[in-house]
Amino acid sequence: MRTMIIFLVFVLQGAAQLLFAQNLTLEVRGIEKVEGHLYVAIYNSEETFMKKPLTAFRIDVKDKVLSIPCQGLPAGTYAISLFQDENGNAKLDTAAFGIPKEKFGFSNDAQGVMGPPSYEKCRFTFSEDTTLVIHLK
Repeated sequence: MRTMIIFLVFVLQGAAQLLFAQNLTLEVRGIEKVEGHLYVAIYNSEETFMKKPLTAFRIDVKDKVLSIPCQGLPAGTYAISLFQDENGNAKLDTAAFGIPKEKFGFSNDAQGVMGPPSYEKCRFTFSEDTTLVIHLK
């Protein structure tokens, strides 16, 4: 009987988390060319930032403003990087000195100096329904 009660508590906790899960929506602006794919990477620590994302995905660029629901992300602190792959080669093309030739962006519209911004500049706390606007540069 005790095992059954413990099992029911876990089931009810899981159901409550699904019912009351928060939603993160990314709104991406600054898209000039409606072509290619948008690659999105979500990080959850400074140690993994720009190295190993917690999750990553790509979507087709179908409009000049994209609204992207990110489901299943638990409450926490995160940073996001993204870029538009206009030519379909699955990478951010760069020119001399590593300067990007394709549009990119970071959470908080953070900017770096001579490279990507720090995790500290990009991080945000996600604990309730949130729409995060990122402008491509």
